[in-house]
Parts: sequence; structure tokens; C-alpha cells
Amino acid sequence: MSRLFFFYICTMATLNELSYNILNIARGGLSSDDDRLNTRQIKFWVKYYRAFFIKKTIIGEDVIDPQLVQDLGCLHLEEVDKADCPTAFWGTNIKRVKIPKLVDLPNGIGLVFIGLLDKITPIILNDPDVVSFKVHQRFTGNMRRAYFIGEYLYVTDPFNEDICYINVRGIFDDPTAINVTHQDGTTDCYKDDDNYPMPESYTAQITAAIMQRELQMTLGSTNDETNDSREPNSKIDDTQAVE
Repeated sequence: MSRLFFFYICTMATLNELSYNILNIARGGLSSDDDRLNTRQIKFWVKYYRAFFIKKTIIGEDVIDPQLVQDLGCLHLEEVDKADCPTAFWGTNIKRVKIPKLVDLPNGIGLVFIGLLDKITPIILNDPDVVSFKVHQRFTGNMRRAYFIGEYLYVTDPFNEDICYINVRGIFDDPTAINVTHQDGTTDCYKDDDNYPMPESYTAQITAAIMQRELQMTLGSTNDETNDSREPNSKIDDTQAVE
């Protein structure tokens, strides 16, 4: 089934902007050095609800927004024996690469593209148990194929071109674990001041979900925003605190 993509230019918020915005709303715009909230917890909530709304949008509307997609850049393939066993050998080598965890979407649609370094020549993704049968198909039997086993993506090459690198793009569960790939092919570690890969429409939904579901109890705890310190005898319910 073909999937619909939207293409437009939009400035995305950063993870720091998202988390500090939620923190500021929760504090009522007041600063405090004695607060039960912290940005690390809020960033975890942002990540969780990003995945939640991705599933809801893609499964419900059959739409993939390109702002959700991250490019892994140039991935080096390692050559291993098919048995992948330290004490036994199958005798045939295959190439593989470790892929970060994808958002849990049906039919592998979170993996948007697998292909050569030109980023337009595709490699077909199949289930591992059908790859050996696919090679005997009349018109597509000689096509490059890939399959997942665990967290590794295995690549077959019927052309014996000794492919050493591939390109992968996908919707990943933790965007902060993915290096930022620049147009010149160089990469940098993700920083929380980089654009967070999601459309602007998610910001209000994620903020509302965190405020209504996650902060309902937390906001009930005592925050002294006047003196930036707690009264000695103020009662705190530690079961409601966000560590």
C-alpha cells in the first residue's frame, strides 16, 4: 500500500524549548529553585507522547509527515557468517548493520527508506522467512533485499557488488539517539537545542496531554514560588513527586 507524504517547510521546536515551555506553564510563569518538576522528566514525557501521537496519526490517517523522519546517513555494513554463531559456521557470509529502535508501527512502516548511498535506489524489505523464496520470483528475484532479525538489518546483494554502505531513513523511537546528518554528509551528535523531529501540530497536543495526565498529581504538591524555598513544616506527599 502506498503511503501519503506531506512536503512543506516548517521550523520545528527544539526539545529544550518544548520542555521549558511545559515547565513554565506548570509553574504559572514563576521561577523556583525548590520545584518538584525537572526538565529531564518532562523530556521523557515529550518522547513518550511523540510516539503516542505518531501511532495515532499514521495508523488512523495513513499519513507520514516527513518532519518525523530522520536520516541515519552513511551506514557501514559489517560482514558476518549467516549463522552468526561463535562456535558454528554456515559457510556463507551476509552483511548487516545495527539500527536504532523504531516507533512501534504496523508492517514496518516506521522504516521509511532502505537503499544505496544515492538515497533513491531502494532495497526491498522482507520478512526473513520469505527472503529465500523471493529470490526465485520471475521478475523481481534478482533485486537487493533486506530483513530484520532483532535490532540488526541484514542486506542481500544478488549482484555481488560488495556493498559496504547503505542509507536508512525512519521514524525512530528516541530522536535524541540519532546523529544529525548534514547536507555534506557529515554528522554531529544530537543536542537538545537541535530541531526535534515532529510537526508543529504535535506541540499543543503533547503539551495538553502532559499537563492533563502526567502533571495532575505533581502540580498538587507544594511549590514555594514566593521565597524559592519550602516552609519547614509544609507537608509533602513523596508518592506524588517526580524524581
